[in-house]
Formats: sequence, structure tokens, C-alpha cells
Amino acid sequence: MDKSSTIGLLGGILLIIGAITIQGSISLFLSLSAFIIVMGGIICSSFINFSIEGVLGTFALLFRTLSSHQHDLRTDIELMNMFARKARRDGLLNLEQDVAEIENDFLKNGLQLAIDRTEKNTMITIMQDQIESSRRNLNKSVDVLLSMGGYAPAFGMIGTIIGLILMLQNMQDPQSLGQGMAVALLTTLYGTVCANLILNPLAGKLEHLGDKQIIRNQMFKSALISIVDEENPRLMENKMLNYVSPKERAEYRSYFSNRTFNKEREQQLYENWIQHQHNSWENLLTALETG
Repeated sequence: MDKSSTIGLLGGILLIIGAITIQGSISLFLSLSAFIIVMGGIICSSFINFSIEGVLGTFALLFRTLSSHQHDLRTDIELMNMFARKARRDGLLNLEQDVAEIENDFLKNGLQLAIDRTEKNTMITIMQDQIESSRRNLNKSVDVLLSMGGYAPAFGMIGTIIGLILMLQNMQDPQSLGQGMAVALLTTLYGTVCANLILNPLAGKLEHLGDKQIIRNQMFKSALISIVDEENPRLMENKMLNYVSPKERAEYRSYFSNRTFNKEREQQLYENWIQHQHNSWENLLTALETG
């Protein structure tokens, strides 16, 4: 899981546990009945609203997104510049040996289309369809998580009603009264925590990271079309920088403003780009400067 999600989730859990243990015992807040009502209700309602494949696919996409590397678009720009210069110098066919080492599927497929001399408009259509498909899958998965976040408090209230009914039916039995009260209150607690600490925040994080990946793929699409059109790599670089945040764009331009093309740096980047494709741009610069 990415760092901020891990910190937020663990921090939230520790805050709740800490608040409980300051005033009492954690065991008072454990109820299998309440857990079954909330979690079982969320799962069953999700299967009714969506397909089983859609629900399972949502968590598969969430896991892949949270566990994937966080990419620096400036590193991607450096690598695409390297590919563009090599293609202009040696021809697109000389990039074929590099395709197998690219880990981003969109870039790998797009570069292979370029190497295969796919007609430009067809290539644009294929890449745009891939981007739109990713966007649809992302939106569907976000909808699944948001729906689950809506079901959780509702089943918490259902559990509360069940607990109150148990209490009213056994007013003469103090032990049953306590059990009913526990279910009544704990299901509401479980549903609220599940919705506001886990499901809704994860929906927001998935949407955020998914949008970043779509923007990255759009940048790759722009670069690949520039390579096919045999545009100057500097023009391609300016197009790619439009997808970078203003702060990072300024840092990138400032770094290269007083530097001329360095053939040795280019060769070093080409020899080591495979292990650097996930690096932050700062780490890439450090690796290239230290040799």
C-alpha cells in the first residue's frame, strides 16, 4: 500500500483503539454479531447491485493501484526523450529490443504499434480506446467502493434496530439486555468506521491514483505520436511537460536551461534506464551524476 494510505489507515485505527483503551477495555467493543451484520450486509448488497466479477475486480484493481510504484513524470520524459533520439538516429526498428523491458503496458503496446508501422490514425484510435477503457474501469470501481461506503452505515442502523428489538423482548433478563445493547451500538460504530475510515477514503484514493495513471498514459500517447511524426525531441518534450505540475515543470526546465546535450549522459541513461524507470527524477539525476 502506498505510504499516505498506510499512515492514514493505521493512524485512524490507532486513534480509535487509543480512545477506547484510555476509558475501558478493547474487549467491550468486539462483537461477532455486529461484524457479521455489517460486513455480510455490505458484501451481499454489493453482489446484488453489481456483478461478483465487478466487486472482485474492484479489489483487484485497488490492490494493484495501491501496491504499484508511484511514477515521476519527469523521469518518463527523460526516457521518452532517449527513445525519440534513438529512433531519429537509428530508426524505430532499433527500439524493438527495448519494448520487452518496459513495464508500463500502455507504453509497451503503443511503442510496439509504432515499431510495426501502424497507420497513425489507427494507432491514435487504439491508444485512445485503451485510455477510455481504463477510465471506465476506474469509474466503475470507484462506484463500487462508494456504494459499499453507503451500505455500511445503513447496515449499522439495521444492526441497531435488531439489537433494540432483542432488548425490548428481554427486558426482564439483564444479561440479554446487555447483549442486545452491545449489538445495537457496536453495529452502528462498525458501519460508521468502515464507511468513513476505509471504504470512502479508499474510493477517493483509487480515483486519485487512477487519474494520475490516465494522465501518464495520455502523456505517453502524445510522445508516441511525436515519435511517429519524427518531430524534434525538444518539441515532444514541451508537449509532455504540459502534463507535469507547474512546480515540477519549472524545476525540470531550470535544470536543463544551462546544460547542453551530453552524449556520455545519454549513453549512461540508455545503459541503465531499465532499473531507473521507476525512480523519482531526483534519484535518476543522482544516479546519472554519480555514474
